[in-house]
Amino acid sequence: MLHSEYVIGIILIAAGVILKLFPPKHINSCYGYKTPFSMKNKTIWDEGNRFSAIMLVYIGAASLIVAVLCDVIYMGDFDKAFKISTTISIIALICSIIYTEIHLRILFDKNGNRRI
Repeated sequence: MLHSEYVIGIILIAAGVILKLFPPKHINSCYGYKTPFSMKNKTIWDEGNRFSAIMLVYIGAASLIVAVLCDVIYMGDFDKAFKISTTISIIALICSIIYTEIHLRILFDKNGNRRI
């Protein structure tokens, strides 16, 4: 039986794969990695979506590993395993957004021009 703590990892991996295979063609407010800096121009937009897709897959895989570990450690206490693995997954997802923004700011200056 698939435990609910695995769902977050599976969703994140699926979202990353979809974003990688079908990146948004244009800057939009509906689909893609959307922050004020990533929407500054098409070059930043493309890099933000490329990098965040990879991050989603990594975070999803890590979330699955954490879920398995929580199941083993808290065997039988599914509620506790779910709360811990979900909390860790959310923290990792927030960190991936911060890491993506740092990555974009390393590659591009504040005006959106690629650094040399």
